[in-house]
Amino acid sequence: MNRRRNRELGVLVRERPSIPSPEFEYEEINIPGRDGSLFRETKKVKDIVINVPFTFVDHENWQERLRNVRKWLLQKNDHRLILSDNEEYFYLVKHIKINAAERKVKESGEFDVDFTCAGYQYRRDGALEHSVAEVEYNPYYECMPIYKIIGVGECTLAVNDKNMIANVNGHLIIDTNRMLTYRQDGKLENASVKGDYEDLYLEEGENMIRITPGFELKVIPNWRCL
Repeated sequence: MNRRRNRELGVLVRERPSIPSPEFEYEEINIPGRDGSLFRETKKVKDIVINVPFTFVDHENWQERLRNVRKWLLQKNDHRLILSDNEEYFYLVKHIKINAAERKVKESGEFDVDFTCAGYQYRRDGALEHSVAEVEYNPYYECMPIYKIIGVGECTLAVNDKNMIANVNGHLIIDTNRMLTYRQDGKLENASVKGDYEDLYLEEGENMIRITPGFELKVIPNWRCL
């Protein structure tokens, strides 16, 4: 979490946390005269809460150790929760709640943390830039990639025969998850594109990705699974 391991702060995980099973959001439909209900699932997955119990020992300054741990957890440098026995994946943290610390003896303490996370697990290599050829086959669930276009002028980005028109002046980044377009320096450029962000999602299985000749395209696929 926040680019550091818990052991660097002198705290240990008391036991392997239980990971809740994700659940798809659904609509419950009641039909008069029919027993029971119908359920219509959506493609959206509910958040999950992962409870992680920690323990630590400090013979010199117990409270200072706890303050440093709280600072580490509550920083906003990185929102990825990585478990040591599943290091190829991470959970995307949305909220952190640090529960009350219990002082067992003078030198040791215990506390637990509730990590509210998106229901999906994300591949760590899916957060890196890839060539088009490396991401056209998606072995995971439907994902929401980031496209990085390099070039000058108007171009067409086509994903599975659905198009987005973009005006590029050097670098343009299209983030389909946040539904934002911006330059490399972070300045918003939403008016530089025409089309629907949802049309650029990568489906499970084979995908076709094309860009106007003369432009370079890199993709951060954000691969995810349950």
